[in-house]
Amino acid sequence: MRTVRRLLVASVLVYGLLPEGGALADGRAGAFVNDDGDPTAEATEVVSTPGSGSGGAGPQNCTWRVLNADDAAVPMYEVDGTRMTSPTGRWLQRVCDGEVVPVNGRFAVPESLPGADPAVLARQARESVAIPEPPISTSPDAGRSLYARVPTWLWIDGGWWRPYSVTAAVGGVSTTVIATPVRAVWSMGDGGEAVCGGPGRPWESGMAEDAADCSYTYASSSAGEPGESFTVTVTVELAISWSSNLGTGGNLAAVTRSSSRSVTVGEIQAIETA
Repeated sequence: MRTVRRLLVASVLVYGLLPEGGALADGRAGAFVNDDGDPTAEATEVVSTPGSGSGGAGPQNCTWRVLNADDAAVPMYEVDGTRMTSPTGRWLQRVCDGEVVPVNGRFAVPESLPGADPAVLARQARESVAIPEPPISTSPDAGRSLYARVPTWLWIDGGWWRPYSVTAAVGGVSTTVIATPVRAVWSMGDGGEAVCGGPGRPWESGMAEDAADCSYTYASSSAGEPGESFTVTVTVELAISWSSNLGTGGNLAAVTRSSSRSVTVGEIQAIETA
């Protein structure tokens, strides 16, 4: 019959002590049990390494055993009911000379993994989130000519204005970053700008002139400017939030994406008729 040992404290990261010697009142120590007294995990041996003792002093033939291979599937709890997690999902026991020995007073140790800090992963993901340049649209069509003293409708095309996400993972830890557009700043090339809290409304035939929610009116034409044109640049600010599978999360500094295009601004000549 397989012997099942018991352990009620699951982490080296929490405070509180085991009974002296690491054993429970019934003298047993080892694998985790649930509220019904049934084992939730059992140890399987992994690579064995010699102990560091010399001259016969200290434990010999020490081995790390996997106590729980996946704490997402088999939860680990502190004695007060607090859910505990490991960066890799695995929990280990130290066994020397065939006996389970405590590590910093604990009989279950969360496996460490360099780089498995959710906040660090969030910062890495923030740098790698793929957001294309925002496409510029105007009415009148900037591909032809805009006009001085006529409101120019401004908007960012189609499905660009949406959340973008990316997930970074190390071992059993994953962090998802979401970048959400929050405002657009349009620099119009003549020294003026328009600040808009959304993507702007696409112009459609029959819409009223004042129905635009993002627009700009040039005071003069681009005649005499380099290339006879102005350079329009839109810069979109995206707010960054993150969450991890360990239940942590927060916000990071915003990112921006920009794009530019040249526009010609002409004059509409008034024609007098008799």
